[in-house]
Amino acid sequence: LIADDGSGPKTRDTVQEIQNKMQEIFPLRHIWQEDIGFRKPKILNETVRQSSGEYLIFIDGDCMAHEHFVRSHLEHSSKDAVLGGKRVEIGKEMSEWLLKKQRLMRRFNFRLLIDATRRRSRRVAESIQIRNSLLRNLFHRDRIVDRGIWGCNFSLYKDLFIAINGCDEDFLDGSAEDIDIGIRAVNQGNRLRSVRNLALIFHLWHKSSWSYEDEKCRYNLAILQRRIEQKETVCINGIRSIGK
Repeated sequence: LIADDGSGPKTRDTVQEIQNKMQEIFPLRHIWQEDIGFRKPKILNETVRQSSGEYLIFIDGDCMAHEHFVRSHLEHSSKDAVLGGKRVEIGKEMSEWLLKKQRLMRRFNFRLLIDATRRRSRRVAESIQIRNSLLRNLFHRDRIVDRGIWGCNFSLYKDLFIAINGCDEDFLDGSAEDIDIGIRAVNQGNRLRSVRNLALIFHLWHKSSWSYEDEKCRYNLAILQRRIEQKETVCINGIRSIGK
């Protein structure tokens, strides 16, 4: 399911082309809404409403996934847990090269390592799969700190998503709406489980759409602080409107 917050005709045509080619073996659904500002939580909620499966795995449109990304999430799924991973930050020059050449980046390689030594690509260690439980513990890959769920790499059962009332549509930009998922899940007595270095994601460079200095970001962080202090388990304006 493609949750589309206001992309133009080029995206629609591309999705339609892929749908025509893949419909029999990998059906796609394109859920679109008009672009009238940041409304990512709203389109995610609508997409979940239209989903038919029992398990939800989230990835962003500016990311490329390892071939076993979905498998890694499913293998570690749990009814009472939100799974969270992180991402490799591909540098600007390499991102532009990948887009120009129409290349995929889905695993650790020498080119990525060289780019990291030049301090362009970051978090390259996140591209190495670590399955051994002792090593995962040694390198602190088996835990999530500060309820740090990243919107480009997390998963949970749909029942849990509904129980916390989905994504909070009151957020004003993309600075904190993903972390909020983890906070409300934990407040309900659920767990956060790490799939760092298991479910691998590679993020293409682009200019950030938000800043910690922005008033919208400060508004979002105030919501998070209230969630933590008051141990809120649901949001008011989520996948359903529950009133105050």
